[in-house]
Amino acid sequence: MIIKPLLCTTFALLFCISCCLAQSTRALKHSVLCFELGKTGLVYNLAFDHKPAAGNFGFRIVAGSNFGRYLNAKTIGGGVYYLAGKQDRFLELGADLQYLVVNENSDDQRGFSFVYPNFSVKTLYTSLNIGYRYYRKQSMFRIGLSPGLLAGKPIPGGYICYGIRL
Repeated sequence: MIIKPLLCTTFALLFCISCCLAQSTRALKHSVLCFELGKTGLVYNLAFDHKPAAGNFGFRIVAGSNFGRYLNAKTIGGGVYYLAGKQDRFLELGADLQYLVVNENSDDQRGFSFVYPNFSVKTLYTSLNIGYRYYRKQSMFRIGLSPGLLAGKPIPGGYICYGIRL
């Protein structure tokens, strides 16, 4: 299974990036390690989010899973965003590209799922983000809509995220 090495590599990369950024106090103010619920259905994501001090553009690296019993979904990927606003409250506009793996372990057990297909799939998942971002002194909060495309079909999506500033 290819997803376990990808998740381990992603978390190792996040750790290395945060260690490298620890040498710069200016960059630390704009890096966030966050927990996100949403995007592709009810997927729990761990994300590293970084916005350079100069400018309104940033990027994020994301890995997650829904930890489902009969329909298991795992994602790994990243995205870019643009923030419009002042001080600590922003309109967030962005785009994500993730590799999505859905494993259906039982064909006779059907749960409530309007997002995932009723079969196993390994594909790229693209989504657009529009939402609200709020920075506090030691944390960040995000909420928004995230519609995407899965196998050429439009998929509804949304997210809520809370993170700790590094």
